[in-house]
Amino acid sequence: MHEASIAQNLLEIALDKARDHKAKKITVIRVKVGEFAGVNKASLEFAFKNLSQGTIAKGAIFKILDISLQGQCRKCNEIFGIKKNEFKCLKCNSSEIDIISGQDLYIQDIEIE
Repeated sequence: MHEASIAQNLLEIALDKARDHKAKKITVIRVKVGEFAGVNKASLEFAFKNLSQGTIAKGAIFKILDISLQGQCRKCNEIFGIKKNEFKCLKCNSSEIDIISGQDLYIQDIEIE
C-alpha cells in the first residue's frame, strides 16, 4: 500500500510547516488529489489518521479535494475535461493531447493553532 508512504510524506511536510510557524496544533489539512494520481483516497485518509497519532496533527481534519483530469489538444490548443477512456479532443477529435491536470497530489493548505 503506497498510500502509507504518501501519507507519511504529507504528514512530514505539514509538521515541518507547522514547526516553522511555531504551531501547537494542526487542525485541518487539505490535500488535492488528481483523478489519475493512482491513489486510493480512503486508504490515504486511513493511513494519515494512524500516522498522525502522537503528533500535533492528531485529530486534524484530513480533507481530500479532487482534481479532475484535463487535457490540451496539440492540434487546436483546446483545453477540455477528459472523461474516462475518452482521450480525444472534444473540439477537433484529435487524439494528440497533453495531460495538463489530474495527476497531481499535494497539500493545498493547513490550518494551525
